[in-house]
Amino acid sequence: MSVGDAVTNGADGAATPRDVIAVALELFAKKGYSDAKLEAIATKSGMSKRMIHYHFGNKKGLYLRTLAEAVHRIHPDPSALELDSSVPVEGVRKMVDAIWTQMVAHPKELTLLVGESLRNNARLRDTAPLADASELTLHLDKLLMLGQDAGAFRPGISAEDVFTLIASFAFYQVSADSVMINLLDIDMSRTVNQEGMHRLVMDTVLAFLTSNIPSTGQSSYLAPEGENDEPQSAAGIYCPGA
Repeated sequence: MSVGDAVTNGADGAATPRDVIAVALELFAKKGYSDAKLEAIATKSGMSKRMIHYHFGNKKGLYLRTLAEAVHRIHPDPSALELDSSVPVEGVRKMVDAIWTQMVAHPKELTLLVGESLRNNARLRDTAPLADASELTLHLDKLLMLGQDAGAFRPGISAEDVFTLIASFAFYQVSADSVMINLLDIDMSRTVNQEGMHRLVMDTVLAFLTSNIPSTGQSSYLAPEGENDEPQSAAGIYCPGA
């Protein structure tokens, strides 16, 4: 059950855990974990600090629930993943579009997750997964395997690799705006540039899948903990026969 499903709005107008999470997400994304005060969250949400402690345990408990809600919001609806896979290239195109569109529709959520990745306030390495991503990766891996079997995609690419590419572009779009304006005079908030980023991520993923790069014999670029721990040299990716 997602965080969004786990709480319900109060019929009597009283603040609910959902209200608190919504306010916490806004403040944690804007101010960061340390500077977003529980008093401010209580005041803005209309729920007392005592009741926030009752529902979430403490500030870190609320923060973890807020991170889980952010992850839930940036995941595409399961129906968007149920694609006709008879044409793998088109299936991947539609899936990348669904993942990207859902992610960039939630800039506050992405900002929160970028901040956590940089500062590690929640110690997520030692925490249970915020969400179950298996449905997304299973659908994507199925398309990749079909494409590899048909010769449309090169081997050695996993769902995790593709998701990493998409998420990297999405995180960059929300986190590098001022740097892009300063260095390249590109305002990432402009509609024309948001549309350009959409095209860029779509073309990048498909070019990555269909490029004529010699196989290294690896099953993916990235590996979960405990799997495939032998490092792969960069030269092996680009040099035939390496």
